[in-house]
Amino acid sequence: MQGLEGRDFFDNVRRSIKISHFVASIIPLSLLVYFSIKYVYPYVSGGDISNMPLNIGILLVLAVFMSILGLILTTKATNSSIESARDLNAKLKSLFEITKQFRETLHLDVLLKKIMESAMGLTSAESGSLLLYDEQGNLKFQVNTGMSSPTMNNRILKAGEGIASWVVETGQPAIINDVSKDKRFNQEFDNETGFKTRSVMCVPLIHSNEIIGVIELRNKKQGFFTAQDQALLHSLADQASISIAQNRSNERQHSDFIHITEILVGTQDYMENKKGHGRRVANYANLIGKQLKLSDIALRKLYYACLFHDLGMLKIDITERGEKQKVLHHPKLGYDLIKPVSLWSDSADIILYHHERYDGTGYPAAKKEDEIPLGSRILFVADTFDVLTDNNSYRKPLGFKAAVTEIETNSGTQFDPLVVEAFKAAIVETGIINK
Repeated sequence: MQGLEGRDFFDNVRRSIKISHFVASIIPLSLLVYFSIKYVYPYVSGGDISNMPLNIGILLVLAVFMSILGLILTTKATNSSIESARDLNAKLKSLFEITKQFRETLHLDVLLKKIMESAMGLTSAESGSLLLYDEQGNLKFQVNTGMSSPTMNNRILKAGEGIASWVVETGQPAIINDVSKDKRFNQEFDNETGFKTRSVMCVPLIHSNEIIGVIELRNKKQGFFTAQDQALLHSLADQASISIAQNRSNERQHSDFIHITEILVGTQDYMENKKGHGRRVANYANLIGKQLKLSDIALRKLYYACLFHDLGMLKIDITERGEKQKVLHHPKLGYDLIKPVSLWSDSADIILYHHERYDGTGYPAAKKEDEIPLGSRILFVADTFDVLTDNNSYRKPLGFKAAVTEIETNSGTQFDPLVVEAFKAAIVETGIINK
């Protein structure tokens, strides 16, 4: 909640209670003291109380009645203030839970819908829209709830068009509880959607002192939009802005990550004249991994290791790629390239040992059996199968069944028997070969 608006709420609560206490206590007490001194005391001091006029008794009763009335008013005011505080506390708790959900939502479209639904729920609005600036600087409708019109989806809001436009241009929030009396209201949207707008509350979405969009709510279900509603919406908008900016950043990074992966895999395939080799190896390895019931995390590590398993060849001069001693270094060179990259570093060990043999005669470390990472043992089988069957291989390609037979022949020496059996089961189950 914005600080000033939060203080205003609690100031109003304190003021209401003080007024009710004044009415209930000070005024009746003053009247009783006044009536007692002026009218009752003379009769009491003179011992003639039985002759006290009736009107004085009526005034005393009236004073007592006002005291009771003041007590009732105090009770009502206090209860009303307590209920308001409870309602605010519930909304604040809800707001905290909502903002937690924002942080945990990965997809932007889902996040924007949650923001809109949460804003309407907190303020009891009938309808709402969320608009964001795109990369071209256009302010677009991203989410519309409570008003249906295909023309509103991704529609660009022009400068000076409606209250939302005024809010993003000035950076100021707005509450208009009778739009018919506000010249900023644009009737065109109601004409398009058939929705009847009576009132509007609108706040900007601001991140790093930059306006990135706006939330506009329409028609409070009961009563009017208040300063407390605006304060809650401000708080939600602050958290929403952070989550939107973070989500967009993550999407850009993911997009960059995909493009960089494509560039590296494409370069690797081109330099090795093995078009699609890395992706085919990744596919075969994934089938084996699933047959062995690897976790999603382990499958992800294996996937990137397969894509980049020959990346070290790019560090070997093209004129030296026919020299066996040079080629033997490519697992270590690939490891050195991938290890510093946080997105792929978990796959580096799989790349380093993917030419180790099960009997311990492989390279670069002559590891054997379970000393070799399982991912490397899987990659070795998948890589060999693709090399044996690829038309662009250095040797005459084999048919799938013949390639499987050759791998079986080397099970226990070159390859892990467990991985070989899983590979055979996987390619049969998926229909790559028949039994």
